Amino acid sequence: MNTLCLYTLNYPYGLGEQFLETEIKYLSKSFNQIYIIPFQIFGKKRHLPENTKVMKLHFELYPKSKIFGNIGKWPIYCLSDIIRIKNIKNIVHLLFKISCYAESLYVFLEKNKITNAIHFTYWFDHYATLLSILRSKNRIQYFISRAHGYDLYNERREEGYIPFRKLQLQYVAKLYLISRHGLKYITEKYPKYKTKYKLSYLGIDNIINSIKEKQTPSYLLVSCSRIVDIKRVDKIIESLAFIKDISVKWVHFGDGPLFGEIKKLADQLLPENIEAVFFGHVDNKDIYKFYLTEKVDCFINLSSTEGLPVSIMEAISFGIPIVATNVGGSSEIVTAKVGILVQADFEVEDVKNIILQMLLAKSRNSLFRNGIHKFWEENFNASRNYPNFIDNILSDYKPSKSIENHEI
Repeated sequence: MNTLCLYTLNYPYGLGEQFLETEIKYLSKSFNQIYIIPFQIFGKKRHLPENTKVMKLHFELYPKSKIFGNIGKWPIYCLSDIIRIKNIKNIVHLLFKISCYAESLYVFLEKNKITNAIHFTYWFDHYATLLSILRSKNRIQYFISRAHGYDLYNERREEGYIPFRKLQLQYVAKLYLISRHGLKYITEKYPKYKTKYKLSYLGIDNIINSIKEKQTPSYLLVSCSRIVDIKRVDKIIESLAFIKDISVKWVHFGDGPLFGEIKKLADQLLPENIEAVFFGHVDNKDIYKFYLTEKVDCFINLSSTEGLPVSIMEAISFGIPIVATNVGGSSEIVTAKVGILVQADFEVEDVKNIILQMLLAKSRNSLFRNGIHKFWEENFNASRNYPNFIDNILSDYKPSKSIENHEI
């Protein structure tokens, strides 16, 4: 088997899912052909390896007689989702819509003769539901998925749960978690399927050859995230507002719906010794160039929830010390060798003290910074993690034409 169907949210279009830019390079070396099937398409298309092709899927509506005449047994695994919907008309509409989407995907795969590929959905979400329906009907033989944060933790959803989870877990062959925290979370929540779960860290390519010391009098602090509520960029501003005795330049990479509001807050709260620069969205290669040329003293992330932050992974590959909240899988990447963890329910003045501790006592210690780079090399180097992941995919691959009956 040397064909891979990779299901994404929007990649390779637009600005998101940037970590796939590294992973696709390794996948393309191990599969003869890769088909990327985005759930949605908007924005500019990014460069892809030669053996990687984007397939555009259009969802169709089919006659209800065709859909409900062959709906199959998969709704049995969705009873807990269905009973949340009080209106019977809405239940029928939901089952019809999902079934149409699944049928559209099957017709698409059949037409392109790729039903027998390894199907890999990058997010344990929409496509995982559709592939589960196809697997329940023996229309595909095998599919796997990664799980990150928003697609894993019920608490990240406004509704407090992720729909169709039992259906997805029933039919996914292997689920690769990107953090030990995520692995523990889903194992405790759904122990019945624990033999399907595996840990598989993401990775970052090596960019630098050595860590250089910095001697300038002012300090450079960096953060990188979407500017949305859960990232708590406002708390970075409130923490920096307490710093009076040293000069700090704070650079934030990333945009979002709160961009204007955050810039205004920085103007209002930050004293003259704190300079704030907001770059908005910046491509990964330009962030790497910044890290190479600017000698960053500290990277800060005060998110209220995380999976395993790729932005931190990128920073430590350059030997940059970290201050981050102890949420999700952050403790797996921010150890004492790398930086300082802040409690999730912190006080901003405590964060100020931790920032000062990092800047004044640790950030320019060359042994400490080289140790950070070594920690990245041992745990999050793409040249090790992605080949191991691909080896797991290929060794785990055990397609089956029929579905065994499982206890519901």
